[in-house]
Amino acid sequence: MLSLYALLLVAAAPEEAMIVENSRLRAEQVRVQTGSYAKAGLPPNPDFGQFARWRGPVCISVRGIPDAALADRVKARIAAAAGDAALPADKPGCKPNLTVAFTDDARRLVGMVKARKRSALPPFEPRLFAALDSATLPVRWWHVLGPAGSGGGSSAPDAGALASATTNGVPLGNVLPAGPNAVGTNSFSASLIDTNLSVWARAGVAVVDVNLATGVSLDALADYIALVMIAPMRLPAGDPGVPSVLTLFQPGSTVTGLTSWDRAFIKGLYRIQMNRSAQRQRQQLLSAMTRELVTGAPPEPR
Repeated sequence: MLSLYALLLVAAAPEEAMIVENSRLRAEQVRVQTGSYAKAGLPPNPDFGQFARWRGPVCISVRGIPDAALADRVKARIAAAAGDAALPADKPGCKPNLTVAFTDDARRLVGMVKARKRSALPPFEPRLFAALDSATLPVRWWHVLGPAGSGGGSSAPDAGALASATTNGVPLGNVLPAGPNAVGTNSFSASLIDTNLSVWARAGVAVVDVNLATGVSLDALADYIALVMIAPMRLPAGDPGVPSVLTLFQPGSTVTGLTSWDRAFIKGLYRIQMNRSAQRQRQQLLSAMTRELVTGAPPEPR
């Protein structure tokens, strides 16, 4: 009996090794694909040198849809994506911080916001503002971001924040890029990889041009909005090269809602450490996505 048991173990070993090897190869392939996805969704030069996400409850408001049931349907899809990110739901009657506006002229509506309430928009960035003024984008969006200490403490713009930016001319890992977004915080850490800073979405607005969005399902459109707003994503988002609701407006697209890749991106973004540089955050995101998509993938770096 014992020899038979040993024989079974020996016979199973090559098959198990093959499974492990196939899993490793698939993980490597998926890891490359997550890089393409991240490039499509993440801003190339993030504010404050770090990627952002929502911190607390998201209060969703949907405007411009006369049918309350349809508006609630859009709201529910966005709330579901917020649930994937483990964001708590806000209480009824809350003050909206994520607004979705449906209009027949998105370009004109954004222009009115610029003219009447410039403070509702983020700081000027050529690529973003060119996209907001696009004549062809079915959906355009923006987020208002704000820095905080790594432990949630306050932070503020500080022209002298980079006074200790280098040691013997070598940039430290916990110093953020120079420029108007240089900040100083009331946090301190001896770690060379802790930035002493975290960046959070304080508000977000998505504007849907109903004329340009004609032909797609409301559920798929709501999921598209949910992804770019909860993530938060760059505008315009690129082609991720994998099944994704980001391809919703591409000719011949058959996507019907969030895919496993989209959900992996959301979940991965909400697992990264916030007090890290964008480079480290990106590596953590790719690892988290790979683990979500492939069983047995290696853990993300810290």
